[in-house]
Amino acid sequence: MVKNILAALHDDIQQLTWMSPETKQKALLKLSTFNPKIGYPDKWKDYSSVKIIRSSYMGNVIEASKFAVRDDLNLIGKPVDRGRWGMTPPTSNAYYNPLLNEIVFPAGILVPPLFDVKANDAVNYGSIGPIIGHEISHGFDDQGAQFDEVGRLHDWWTPADYKTFQTRAQCVVDQFNSYTIEGGMHHNGKLVLGESIGDLGGLRLGYLALEKSMEGNPRPTSVDGFTPEQQYFIAWGQARGDEIRPETQRQMVLTDPHPIGKYRVIGPMSNMPEFQKAFSCKEDDPMVRPADQRCAIW
Repeated sequence: MVKNILAALHDDIQQLTWMSPETKQKALLKLSTFNPKIGYPDKWKDYSSVKIIRSSYMGNVIEASKFAVRDDLNLIGKPVDRGRWGMTPPTSNAYYNPLLNEIVFPAGILVPPLFDVKANDAVNYGSIGPIIGHEISHGFDDQGAQFDEVGRLHDWWTPADYKTFQTRAQCVVDQFNSYTIEGGMHHNGKLVLGESIGDLGGLRLGYLALEKSMEGNPRPTSVDGFTPEQQYFIAWGQARGDEIRPETQRQMVLTDPHPIGKYRVIGPMSNMPEFQKAFSCKEDDPMVRPADQRCAIW
């Protein structure tokens, strides 16, 4: 799936109408050097020096914190360890590291409901696929776009292309500025820009990869009346579904670079003609943004 979604972005970059051939070449070079890490590292971290006791929770927290500090200090003056992971294998998360140009998916996120070997392709592409695409997209979001293929903070864009990118990114800012939570507080579009670009790109790349995987094969049958395309979007909605207290929502809006789950679903889907087509939405339906307000970057 990772290879298929990387290939989807490769094809997408080649077809972009707003990016010059010069910048496309450098974007494709960066994409070609992405280093995926999946499951667990080749070398396990040695925790034998951490002394854990049942009688003191706080003592264990302090001991673990000391270990983490010692572990970081031990890196000083040594060559970069490219096999080192920033998350432990049981962690249910994923990340992109711009300095190493790597995408990392620990084993903890590769379990139901985000990935299930028993589920059909549409469901898996709709749940873990956008997460894979999200992390890949971070390499080209408002922050990742400033780093080149070897992790240097380096401007590889033509001025005109980067200006166009910023204009398209502003569309995302404006969209999320318009979203409110209980109590009328608005999302901060600039705060959530990078993650929202990741969601928008990730959902589209996952969809393109799913469509590509079905080419040349018998079309999968519908499940409970839902087509593969509909299953894809439903799976993403289920993956991001949550129930958050109003107090927590307010804290997230003020401090979290991620939008709340509701808008991580509504936001990117309402920009996608593929969603509109899958569910036969009309132009004036709430889940269809006006054509002149739709955001698209990758």
